[in-house]
Amino acid sequence: MKKSIDAGETLKKATALYNEKKFPEAVELWKSLEDADCAEALYMLGICYNYNLGVEIGDEEERARIASGYFIKSAEKGHAEAQCFAGLCFRSGTGVDKDLKKSVEWFEKSAAQNCTQAMNNLGQMYERGEIDVEIDGSDDCGGYEDGEDGGYEDGEDGEDSETKRKKYAKSMSLSFEWYKKSAQLKDATGQLSLGRAYYDGRGVPRDYKSAVKYYALAAEQGSADALFRLGECYDDGEGVERNSITAFKYYKEAAKRNHAKAQCYVGYCYEYGEGVKRDLDEALKWYCVSAENNYGQAYCNLGCMYEEGRGVKKNMPKAIEMYERGAAAGNYMASHNLGNVYAFGKGVKVNMALAIKYYEHAARGGVAEAQYNLAQHLHKGQYVERDDSAAAFWFMQSAQNGDADAQYKIGSFFMNGIGVDEDPEIGFYWFMRSASQGDADAQYAVGVCYEDGIGVEADLEEAREWYARSAKQGNKEAKKHLKK
Repeated sequence: MKKSIDAGETLKKATALYNEKKFPEAVELWKSLEDADCAEALYMLGICYNYNLGVEIGDEEERARIASGYFIKSAEKGHAEAQCFAGLCFRSGTGVDKDLKKSVEWFEKSAAQNCTQAMNNLGQMYERGEIDVEIDGSDDCGGYEDGEDGGYEDGEDGEDSETKRKKYAKSMSLSFEWYKKSAQLKDATGQLSLGRAYYDGRGVPRDYKSAVKYYALAAEQGSADALFRLGECYDDGEGVERNSITAFKYYKEAAKRNHAKAQCYVGYCYEYGEGVKRDLDEALKWYCVSAENNYGQAYCNLGCMYEEGRGVKKNMPKAIEMYERGAAAGNYMASHNLGNVYAFGKGVKVNMALAIKYYEHAARGGVAEAQYNLAQHLHKGQYVERDDSAAAFWFMQSAQNGDADAQYKIGSFFMNGIGVDEDPEIGFYWFMRSASQGDADAQYAVGVCYEDGIGVEADLEEAREWYARSAKQGNKEAKKHLKK
C-alpha cells in the first residue's frame, strides 16, 4: 500500500514539473516509477523521448526506439493513449518495424476505451486503403459516389474489378463508422471527417446537409478546416442556401486561425468583391499571408496581380518570381502561367522549350488550358515532334475538364480519325458539348452534322437553329448555310 501511495505522490510531482516545463526533473521522477507498474509514468516517458523533452539522446532513431518501447510497455498495461501511440509507431515504422496489422490491433484496443484519436486513425487507415478488408457474398459496391467512377482495373494480384469495388466500398463504410463513433463522442476531428464523408459520398450516400451539420459542430470547437469547408458550402450553395457574405465570414474566421487556403480565398474575395467590398490592398495583404504559409495558389494570384498591374505597379520580373515560387510549391496554374510567359515572351525572351516544359507540367496537374496548349503543339508539330495520338489524349483530357475549344478539337479528331479511330457519333457528342458552351465553330459543326446526318439523325430544323446561333456570333460559313 505504501508503494502505491508513494507512486501516486511521485506521479503528481512529476506531472507538476512537466506542466512547469521542468522536463529533466519530471523525467527523473517518472523513471523512478518504471518498476512500480505505473502505466502513466511509462506513457509520459514515451512522450518525453518522442518529443525530445528533458532527455539527453541526440540520435533521433535511438530516441524513437526508446519512446516506442515505453509506449508499448504502457499499452500492455492498458493505457489508452499509449495504445494509440503504439498504433502510430507500428503504422509509420517509427522505433519499430512497420506492421499495419499490429497498428490496427493497438488502435482497436485504444478505441475500445473511447480514445477518439485511435478511432480517427482507424477511419483514416480504412479511408486510405491501408487495411486489407475481406468481403463475402453480403458485401456490395454500396453505390456511393467514389465507387461509381469505373476506375477499378484488374490488377496483378488477381483480383477482378468487381472485387476491388466491393473492397473499396467496404473500406469506406468501415471508415465512416469509425469517424461516426468519434463524432458521437464530440471529437472535432471525427466531426470534420464525418462531414467530409457525407460531402464526398464516401461510405454513405452523399448528403450535403449532413456534411454542413458536422462541419458546423467541428467549427464550434475551433476547427479551421471545418470553418473553411463551411465557407465553401455557402459559396456553392451545397446543403445551405448560397450566401457569399456568409461564405466570406467563414473563410475569414478560418484565415485568422492560419488556414493557408482560407487566407488565399479571403484574398480572392477582396480582389473580386465576393461577399465583401472589393479592396485590392486587402487582397494583396491576404495573398501575401497565404504565400508566407507556402500556399501555391496565393503565389500564383500574386503573380497575376503583378503581371496585370492590378492593385500594384505592373512588374513582370516580380510576377515571374511569384509564378516560380507557386510552381515550386506545387501549383499547376502557376506552371501554366510560366508556360505563357515563355511562349509569348512576357518580360523574357521567347523560349518555347521552357514553355512546353511548363505546359506539360501543368497539363499533368489537370490544368485544362495547359492540356489544350500542349495538345495544339503536338498536333501542329510546333517545337515538338508531331504526335496526333498524344495530341488526341491531351485534347480529350482538356475536353473532359470542360474546355470548349478542346471539346471542339477532339470532336474534329473523331470525325476525321486523327489520332483516334474515326467515330462520328463520338465526334458529334463533343461538338455538342462545345456548342452548348457557346463555341461558334462547334455550333456551326453541329449544324452541319444535323444537315447531313453525320453522327446523328438528319434534322434540318435543328441544323438551321445551330447555324443561326453560330451566325449570330459572326461565323461566315454559318451565314452562308442560312442563305441556302
